[in-house]
Amino acid sequence: MLWRIAIGLAFAWALVMPPLFTNGACTAEFDAESARIDADRAALSDPARALAYWSERGIAHFNVSKEACRRSPPRFVANCGDGPLVYARVAVTHPVCRIYRDDSILVQLQYDARNRLARTQVDMAPYKRLPIPFTSRTIDWAR
Repeated sequence: MLWRIAIGLAFAWALVMPPLFTNGACTAEFDAESARIDADRAALSDPARALAYWSERGIAHFNVSKEACRRSPPRFVANCGDGPLVYARVAVTHPVCRIYRDDSILVQLQYDARNRLARTQVDMAPYKRLPIPFTSRTIDWAR
Protein backbone atom coordinates (compact mmCIF):
# COMPACT_ATOMS: atom_id res chain seq x y z
CA MET A 1 0.00 0.00 0.00
CA LEU A 2 2.76 2.44 0.94
CA TRP A 3 4.64 1.78 -2.30
CA ARG A 4 1.49 2.75 -4.28
CA ILE A 5 1.38 6.10 -2.53
CA ALA A 6 5.10 6.59 -3.21
CA ILE A 7 4.63 5.78 -6.90
CA GLY A 8 1.65 8.16 -7.02
CA LEU A 9 3.69 10.95 -5.44
CA ALA A 10 6.62 10.28 -7.78
CA PHE A 11 4.26 10.43 -10.78
CA ALA A 12 2.69 13.70 -9.55
CA TRP A 13 6.17 15.14 -8.97
CA ALA A 14 7.21 14.12 -12.51
CA LEU A 15 4.17 15.96 -13.91
CA VAL A 16 5.01 19.14 -12.00
CA MET A 17 8.75 19.30 -12.67
CA PRO A 18 9.18 19.88 -16.47
CA PRO A 19 7.94 23.49 -16.51
CA LEU A 20 10.54 24.40 -13.89
CA PHE A 21 13.43 23.52 -16.20
CA THR A 22 12.62 25.37 -19.44
CA ASN A 23 15.35 27.95 -18.71
CA GLY A 24 13.34 30.66 -20.40
CA ALA A 25 12.75 28.67 -23.62
CA CYS A 26 9.04 29.55 -23.78
CA THR A 27 9.61 33.28 -23.40
CA ALA A 28 12.56 33.10 -25.81
CA GLU A 29 10.36 31.47 -28.45
CA PHE A 30 7.72 34.18 -27.98
CA ASP A 31 10.34 36.94 -28.14
CA ALA A 32 11.84 35.45 -31.31
CA GLU A 33 8.47 35.44 -33.09
CA SER A 34 7.73 38.97 -31.90
CA ALA A 35 11.13 40.16 -33.18
CA ARG A 36 10.55 38.40 -36.49
CA ILE A 37 7.21 40.18 -36.95
CA ASP A 38 8.88 43.52 -36.18
CA ALA A 39 11.71 42.78 -38.62
CA ASP A 40 9.32 41.67 -41.37
CA ARG A 41 7.05 44.69 -41.01
CA ALA A 42 7.58 45.69 -44.67
CA ALA A 43 6.33 42.26 -45.80
CA LEU A 44 3.22 42.78 -43.69
CA SER A 45 2.46 46.33 -44.83
CA ASP A 46 -0.85 45.47 -46.51
CA PRO A 47 -3.28 42.53 -46.30
CA ALA A 48 -2.28 40.98 -49.66
CA ARG A 49 1.40 40.96 -48.68
CA ALA A 50 0.56 39.60 -45.24
CA LEU A 51 -1.42 36.72 -46.73
CA ALA A 52 1.49 35.93 -49.05
CA TYR A 53 3.90 36.16 -46.10
CA TRP A 54 1.95 33.64 -44.03
CA SER A 55 1.51 31.33 -47.03
CA GLU A 56 5.25 31.47 -47.69
CA ARG A 57 5.94 30.48 -44.09
CA GLY A 58 3.39 27.67 -44.32
CA ILE A 59 1.32 28.97 -41.42
CA ALA A 60 -2.48 28.90 -41.40
CA HIS A 61 -3.83 32.45 -41.51
CA PHE A 62 -7.19 34.17 -41.63
CA ASN A 63 -8.37 37.36 -43.28
CA VAL A 64 -11.38 38.95 -41.59
CA SER A 65 -13.02 41.88 -43.35
CA LYS A 66 -14.09 44.96 -41.43
CA GLU A 67 -17.77 44.06 -41.88
CA ALA A 68 -17.30 40.44 -40.82
CA CYS A 69 -15.31 41.53 -37.79
CA ARG A 70 -18.02 43.95 -36.70
CA ARG A 71 -20.77 41.37 -37.27
CA SER A 72 -19.03 38.57 -35.41
CA PRO A 73 -15.61 39.47 -34.01
CA PRO A 74 -13.13 36.70 -33.16
CA ARG A 75 -13.16 36.06 -29.41
CA PHE A 76 -9.67 37.52 -28.93
CA VAL A 77 -10.50 40.89 -30.55
CA ALA A 78 -11.48 43.72 -28.17
CA ASN A 79 -12.72 46.01 -30.93
CA CYS A 80 -12.56 45.93 -34.71
CA GLY A 81 -10.54 48.54 -36.56
CA ASP A 82 -11.28 50.56 -39.69
CA GLY A 83 -9.93 47.91 -42.05
CA PRO A 84 -9.38 44.17 -42.34
CA LEU A 85 -7.79 41.99 -39.70
CA VAL A 86 -5.27 39.32 -40.65
CA TYR A 87 -4.28 36.86 -37.97
CA ALA A 88 -2.25 33.69 -37.71
CA ARG A 89 -1.41 31.16 -35.05
CA VAL A 90 2.28 30.22 -35.06
CA ALA A 91 2.83 26.81 -33.48
CA VAL A 92 5.04 26.65 -30.40
CA THR A 93 7.81 24.10 -30.99
CA HIS A 94 9.09 23.46 -27.44
CA PRO A 95 7.10 20.44 -26.14
CA VAL A 96 7.02 21.55 -22.49
CA CYS A 97 5.81 25.01 -23.49
CA ARG A 98 3.08 23.49 -25.68
CA ILE A 99 1.74 21.42 -22.78
CA TYR A 100 2.17 23.74 -19.80
CA ARG A 101 1.89 27.23 -21.27
CA ASP A 102 0.39 27.65 -24.76
CA ASP A 103 0.38 25.67 -27.99
CA SER A 104 0.48 28.69 -30.31
CA ILE A 105 1.51 32.32 -30.59
CA LEU A 106 -1.30 34.51 -31.89
CA VAL A 107 -0.22 37.24 -34.32
CA GLN A 108 -2.81 39.92 -35.14
CA LEU A 109 -2.33 42.47 -37.90
CA GLN A 110 -4.91 45.26 -37.93
CA TYR A 111 -5.13 47.47 -41.04
CA ASP A 112 -6.71 50.88 -41.51
CA ALA A 113 -9.31 51.90 -44.11
CA ARG A 114 -6.54 52.35 -46.72
CA ASN A 115 -5.14 48.85 -46.09
CA ARG A 116 -2.04 50.14 -44.30
CA LEU A 117 -0.74 48.29 -41.28
CA ALA A 118 -2.05 50.17 -38.27
CA ARG A 119 -1.31 47.79 -35.39
CA THR A 120 0.44 44.51 -34.68
CA GLN A 121 -0.17 42.40 -31.64
CA VAL A 122 1.65 39.20 -30.69
CA ASP A 123 0.14 37.18 -27.84
CA MET A 124 0.95 34.03 -25.92
CA ALA A 125 -0.45 32.85 -22.61
CA PRO A 126 1.71 34.32 -19.82
CA TYR A 127 3.84 32.11 -17.63
CA LYS A 128 2.73 31.56 -14.08
CA ARG A 129 4.59 32.50 -10.92
CA LEU A 130 4.38 30.19 -7.96
CA PRO A 131 5.18 31.91 -4.65
CA ILE A 132 7.10 29.87 -2.11
CA PRO A 133 5.22 30.05 1.19
CA PHE A 134 6.84 31.96 4.06
CA THR A 135 9.54 33.44 1.77
CA SER A 136 9.71 36.30 -0.67
CA ARG A 137 10.83 34.01 -3.51
CA THR A 138 8.82 32.80 -6.50
CA ILE A 139 9.29 30.05 -9.04
CA ASP A 140 8.62 30.77 -12.71
CA TRP A 141 6.40 28.10 -14.23
CA ALA A 142 6.99 27.43 -17.95
CA ARG A 143 8.88 30.63 -18.49
